[in-house]
Amino acid sequence: MSTLPEYLTEQTEEAIRQRILDVLPDDLDKSEGSYIWDAVAPVAIELAQASIWAQEVLKRGFASTTFGDYLDLRGEEHGVARIPAAKAAGTAAKGNPLTITGAPGTIVQPGFKVATPADPVTGAQSIEFVTATSCTIGGGGTGTADIEAVSPGTGGNVPAGAISIVVVPQGGVSAVVNSAQVNGGLDRETDTALLTRYLQKVRSPSAGGNKADYLNWSMEVAGVGGASVVPVKDGPGTVTIAIIGTDKAPAGQTVVDTVQNYIAPPRVNEAEAETMTVGGSGASVDDQPDDTGSSVKMVYDAVGEGTIVHPNLHSVLQQPGIWQVRLRLKVDNNSGSNDLIRIGVYNTSAGAWAKITPNGTADSLITLKPSDLATSFGDKIVQFYWNGSDYLELRVNRLQTDTNTEVWVDRAVYRATFSKDTGDGKAPIGARITVEPAAAVSINVSATLTFTAGYNLSSVKSAVEQNIEGYLKNLAFAEDNDVRYVRIGNAILDTPGVQDYSSLLLNGGTANINIGPQEVAVKGTVILSP
Repeated sequence: MSTLPEYLTEQTEEAIRQRILDVLPDDLDKSEGSYIWDAVAPVAIELAQASIWAQEVLKRGFASTTFGDYLDLRGEEHGVARIPAAKAAGTAAKGNPLTITGAPGTIVQPGFKVATPADPVTGAQSIEFVTATSCTIGGGGTGTADIEAVSPGTGGNVPAGAISIVVVPQGGVSAVVNSAQVNGGLDRETDTALLTRYLQKVRSPSAGGNKADYLNWSMEVAGVGGASVVPVKDGPGTVTIAIIGTDKAPAGQTVVDTVQNYIAPPRVNEAEAETMTVGGSGASVDDQPDDTGSSVKMVYDAVGEGTIVHPNLHSVLQQPGIWQVRLRLKVDNNSGSNDLIRIGVYNTSAGAWAKITPNGTADSLITLKPSDLATSFGDKIVQFYWNGSDYLELRVNRLQTDTNTEVWVDRAVYRATFSKDTGDGKAPIGARITVEPAAAVSINVSATLTFTAGYNLSSVKSAVEQNIEGYLKNLAFAEDNDVRYVRIGNAILDTPGVQDYSSLLLNGGTANINIGPQEVAVKGTVILSP
């Protein structure tokens, strides 16, 4: 219901007063200012006001016209609750805690307040954070602590290096910095987003695990901005769910994992690096504490490479399919740019690196530089496929191309990209669920613009990019999500300051860009020439 009934909107003061006057005898003086006219006018005013009240009651009674707390009440009738705002956080478990520098032995208690600097040029305000755990600065002059934003919302999602201010000075503390991005902050769900979920649920009632159920379950998780469900993509009994975030871009791994665990938890196995086969040169078990015990320290050695091998990896995998190894590691300094460490899954039966997909050609292998890592523990993901019979092993090599950086390897988590079929989550027994981020399709745009006189060219170009990005976001998981050449042109031409455009190219051509059902178009490079 998008409009109110006419019988209410037509109940104006004038219409009501005239109806009252019309039923009175004609021999009475009913002209404006007469005794009769003055007597019925207040009644007409009150009845017109009552009509307005009735309209407002109707607005609050229908989901499509209500708002705020009233929409929350409508949602609660069907079990659809508004997703609250969440605070951004940096934790050791996620590999992005706060690094505190100062005198060795200094203890920093929870509640220690730090912040990002304000920017007087852009008007950006300082964002405050507090430590959530205590920190004892070690002998090297640094320590780490978990932090969370003081206020909930996306404003707390700040890039690496943004936090640099100590709000309340403490003796023994000289500097603070976040070596990795702090994330997880979410704004309170908007009325529009809540209404979308509400309508999706009431229009697509549960049927014991139908396609609508998987969509509804996905949208119940905080941080999910959309989902695409494809049944039997990987064979009978399988369901694949692609996820986008609230920014209409492919969802981050944390959100993907949360959806997977909520709908159908996967098989997960862990192995500590120090329990594996440690060999080569410059590799040894280190007593440095971390979040799961000891770790393996790997340093440069001119004699040869340090190695960590998890033999018979296949023995901990419960069933064939695509798996991930999430290796937890950190470095003492991430300023280096030479290759530091290689991580891969080797198929000893085939005598070659395992592949990342069935019948694929890409090797299950990554090579990392110090600049790819953080000074606090974080996960790096390597995907691999197991056919159920081949022998596999995890191989980690500390390369000799980097001669300075120390790297610690903590543990390996082997996580299936598909779920168990035991019905532990929302999904019914027998269903194997794969949750993954939507595949991003970059849309590169180039055009020659004719600007309107008097406009700042830099500002106009920025506005054009925003319009293009806004158009692409509106397409995310829409029924018709193809990127239209003419629509990009409209986004350019509708920008104030643009008089005309020519030589418009999308990904080097003039055709529409087809976007698959589990893909999402994202803004790539935008080149705008005068």
